[in-house]
Amino acid sequence: MSYRVVACGLVCFGLMVAPAGAQEPERWHGVVDLSSVGGAELEFFVAFVVDGDTPSATVSIPAQGARDLPVSDVVYSETRIEFTLAAATPAVFQADRDGRSASGYLNQGVKLPLTMEREEGEVEVEVPTGPSRPQTPQAPFPYGSRDVSYTNPVDGNTIAGTLTLPVTGGPHPVALLITGSGSQDRDETVFGHKPFWVIADHLARNGIAALRVDDRGIGGSDGVRADLTSVDFAGDVAAGVSFLRSQSDIDGGRIGLIGHSEGGLIAPMVAADDADLAFIVLLAAPGVSGADLMRLQNELLLRAAGMSEDYVAKQVELQLSLWHAATSGAEEAIIDERLGTLLDFQLASVPAEQRQLARDNAFIAAKAQITSAWLRFFLATDPGPYLEKVKVPVLALNGALDLQVSAEQNLPAIEAALARGGNADVTIHPLERLNHLFQRATTGQVSEYEALEETFSVEALETMTAWLAERVGAR
Repeated sequence: MSYRVVACGLVCFGLMVAPAGAQEPERWHGVVDLSSVGGAELEFFVAFVVDGDTPSATVSIPAQGARDLPVSDVVYSETRIEFTLAAATPAVFQADRDGRSASGYLNQGVKLPLTMEREEGEVEVEVPTGPSRPQTPQAPFPYGSRDVSYTNPVDGNTIAGTLTLPVTGGPHPVALLITGSGSQDRDETVFGHKPFWVIADHLARNGIAALRVDDRGIGGSDGVRADLTSVDFAGDVAAGVSFLRSQSDIDGGRIGLIGHSEGGLIAPMVAADDADLAFIVLLAAPGVSGADLMRLQNELLLRAAGMSEDYVAKQVELQLSLWHAATSGAEEAIIDERLGTLLDFQLASVPAEQRQLARDNAFIAAKAQITSAWLRFFLATDPGPYLEKVKVPVLALNGALDLQVSAEQNLPAIEAALARGGNADVTIHPLERLNHLFQRATTGQVSEYEALEETFSVEALETMTAWLAERVGAR
């Protein structure tokens, strides 16, 4: 079992230094105890600036390559320290302060003890430099861009993003990019990679505009609720399509969708109800129900991690039993029992003195996930009926090394569903050596994502561009 507060981008060695003219920060060194989740300690550093009645702060986590990340909801008083680090599951730091020391908890689905000590003067925080990201676009750009925002009329939430536009030849064809599961920013940033920015840059250089947006609760987008599912996210996408149709420099007859992972489920949900779209591109998209997809995903990831076939079979058996209970309306006591059985199996190798606390922490986080509206919808939903209604041109790409959304399982299912619906313009293309993020990989394991310098395969980019050129006239 591993624990990570937040996935961070490329950072460098350096000092926590206040901006010119700013009040000198008050600096603290902290340690999170990870023994209950099978880890040791996680070191962090915080710099607080008190400006009137409104304190602010940044946090650095060297082991995760994070330096000077801004935090929110800051409380900094003689008796209390609190702040929140944004992530898919926000990390909330809370501590009671006694002079130059403080103690409390980090809460991120699990509750982990932490201690903090006040430091004197500047604190040198050595943060390892991660792999370079050579594909991240760099100025100057041969295209224009503007920040945009619009409202989903159904929920009233605001969606913010960036629209990149070729400089000549408008009105332009455009692709609206749809992120995968979890809270993602407009670049779909993960481990320092910015795949959606790389895609948007490539499209704009080839005559196609692109709109990429922050998910709800990230960046400039709001509207987070506990009961959100893919249906709500499809509503956000439909609102984006309406916004694009209102823009004078966008060709309303050449608007399409590019969806990655869960975004590849959402794209056909939208296209099934909008025959005026020009295309959809599915990147590592589900072709089978979430339960079937995640069953195979578990098998592939566990085997890749070196687990025995007996272990894999038992883990999947217990996981399927839990998912069935969660999606069939089973009583809470049954869900709790099956979740407990699964955790007992997973934690059998944890030392006895740590096992109960680890189980309690894991139970809280897993129970919240398995009973969430989003996961229950995803597990139970078959993309087939949506795909059968899609009549616009479809390109489906999948990496042959994808262990999260298997090409062998999902591409044939996508093709079959589109054929049942009579769609005559379908291109299915597995890509050798590519993983779930469309990086050239060796094993396809998640552990490779951060180590690889490539953000998004040039072959995949050029395959998309060539296909789009034939359908929307990209140059």
